[in-house]
Amino acid sequence: MQLTGSVLAAFWIFVICCVAATIVLVTLPDPEATFGAARLARLSPDSEGRRLATEESHGLLDTIRSNAGLLVRLGSGSALIAALRASRQVVLPLWAVSIGLSETHTAVIIGVAGAVDFALFYTGGHIMDRFGRLWTAVPSMVGLGLGHLVLAFTHDVLTREGWFIAIALFLSLANGIGAGILMTLGADLAPPGNPAPFLGAWRFTNDSGGALAPLAIAAITAAASLPVAVAVLGVLGFLGSGVLLRYLPRYSPRP
Repeated sequence: MQLTGSVLAAFWIFVICCVAATIVLVTLPDPEATFGAARLARLSPDSEGRRLATEESHGLLDTIRSNAGLLVRLGSGSALIAALRASRQVVLPLWAVSIGLSETHTAVIIGVAGAVDFALFYTGGHIMDRFGRLWTAVPSMVGLGLGHLVLAFTHDVLTREGWFIAIALFLSLANGIGAGILMTLGADLAPPGNPAPFLGAWRFTNDSGGALAPLAIAAITAAASLPVAVAVLGVLGFLGSGVLLRYLPRYSPRP
């Protein structure tokens, strides 16, 4: 963007990456054809994978009903995790536009924050396995909620650009510590003998939170303002941490 003077030039990055991914997928050997066991399982009409896929595709509502208690309680906490993560991706670019940052500065700040997020994936997983799921899920939610709340009060201060950089990095830190928590909890909670239907219902619950967050931000921003929308998401972050603190030990007890 800096070299061309146009934001549209950045979209060519995505085009190039899509072409590169297509070339990789087309040229590399198909794992199903390479490994004999996988190929035989795929060809077998009564394979376990085919049975599980069929059950998952036809039993989502039944699975949600049979696991309603868990999905309403712990699932609401996981949906709030997904909502805060989706909110972060929407709020930061909007906030940068709102406080008058240039496109290049915005891209650099969010890119550096993304690198911080990525760098903590292994650390988050290590903490999760070493000390338990609670030690990453709750701190992550508290951090995301706190970051949103603080950001909401910095829109009109003189040092708003500095606050934006600090909070973008802080949100990445909070999110990176909780990396993988949703998939890990799904694996913990799924019945060992038949996990696919439950994992589908769990993913449906999580993605519902992620899908509703941008809509909530748009609605609250239209009704009030962007800082109010960010503050509401911050409060939901603390609410989600309370839900996780109560129900995680009950449904996913880990030493």
